[in-house]
Amino acid sequence: MNYGEWAVAYRKDANRILKVIEKKRNLLNEKHLSPDARKLLNDSMTAYRRIYRELLHTSRLLKKRGERYHEA
Repeated sequence: MNYGEWAVAYRKDANRILKVIEKKRNLLNEKHLSPDARKLLNDSMTAYRRIYRELLHTSRLLKKRGERYHEA
């Protein structure tokens, strides 16, 4: 696998994580949730957002590395 393919794979994983975040955000809109359940959802969304940002960052780094590798 080259850096470009690797970057695309990371981007796809980030998009999957984004879908999970959106589902959890929709769950937050439900009225019957207890405060504890809301806190757990918010905490898990925070963790997923962190993972999402890391995947995007890694994807960008791999893409740049691939561009440099092909330029040399």
